[in-house]
Amino acid sequence: MNFRYAQDYNAGDVFDLGTYDVTREEIIEFSRKYDPFPFHIDDQAAQETVFEGIISSGWLTGLVWLRLMHNVFLCYETTLGSPGHEEMIWPTPVRPGDRLSGQVEIKGSRVSASKPDLGFVRYTATLRNQNNEDVFVTTSTLIVKSRPARAKDK
Repeated sequence: MNFRYAQDYNAGDVFDLGTYDVTREEIIEFSRKYDPFPFHIDDQAAQETVFEGIISSGWLTGLVWLRLMHNVFLCYETTLGSPGHEEMIWPTPVRPGDRLSGQVEIKGSRVSASKPDLGFVRYTATLRNQNNEDVFVTTSTLIVKSRPARAKDK
């Protein structure tokens, strides 16, 4: 993987995150451990809700997005984490068998004035299901190393 520094991200750049197939088994397993609402773990109970069937925990959906980010977008040599998310929404429930596709759109990038070795990359990431419905959207910022100055630039 090529190193990507803060200066390598430009507003409007779009990155494809690939796809992920969600299984009923992982929805139930994750939800039993972390988010045991009946509509995540029990077919009959889920049928009697507004969802009319089992749906993924939003947190599992968020972690699917994060896995895709790690698979194809985040550069371990230059990415230093995130100060947090501005927003995180789940507009459409994820159901067993859904195929999720992700993308990241860069909103802007800047090098820190007080710490010029660091930059901030603001982006919006979206997961969509096979019907092209948004199932997860987040706007966030990454802390990313800035490109090292060359010896003659110092």
